[in-house]
Amino acid sequence: MQKVGNMNTFDICNMALTSLGVPPITSFADNCEPARHCQRLFPIVRDRVLRDHYWSFAAAGIVLSALDETPFDSRFYLSMSLPGDLLRIVELQGGHAYRKVGNKIFCNVNNPTLIYIRRVENSEEFDSLFCEALQYLLASELAMIFTKDNSLTQFLLSKYADALSRARSVDSGENIHSYAKTKMPSDFIMARFGVVR
Repeated sequence: MQKVGNMNTFDICNMALTSLGVPPITSFADNCEPARHCQRLFPIVRDRVLRDHYWSFAAAGIVLSALDETPFDSRFYLSMSLPGDLLRIVELQGGHAYRKVGNKIFCNVNNPTLIYIRRVENSEEFDSLFCEALQYLLASELAMIFTKDNSLTQFLLSKYADALSRARSVDSGENIHSYAKTKMPSDFIMARFGVVR
């Protein structure tokens, strides 16, 4: 996927704000409502978008070590701590069974490699399709605050779903396995469309 160059957090916030006719901000410290709402919502929405797709730039792998404790689930005999930046488990390499419980994972294989989506806070790592998707989802949240227009919110959510679809299409061409590991948008997003899974 294509990197976005010098786009930063405030550029993304301002794309969302200006799409709603709200004046842009220069910093989260600006003494105004848009800055306060963007500061509160941006990290929440960013992590939600990261979870909703197997973003190549956010993919990571780590070898896990067993803890000195026995899982309460008798199907598994090993317990391991999950990395602090984990947002979504993709798989244990090799397709091994596991159970996630809080910040731990239970499994039956020693030193497994965990493939996961990590929290990415540095906007310089974002790619262009991620920024587009993030802009639309952030705008949909801000729309309910600044416009109270449910039709606009639904439109922005549909644009978000389109951006995710394009990201999946690009990834299916660039990465052999990533398309198989993607899923539909989160239950939260689908519920906003009135779809219950």
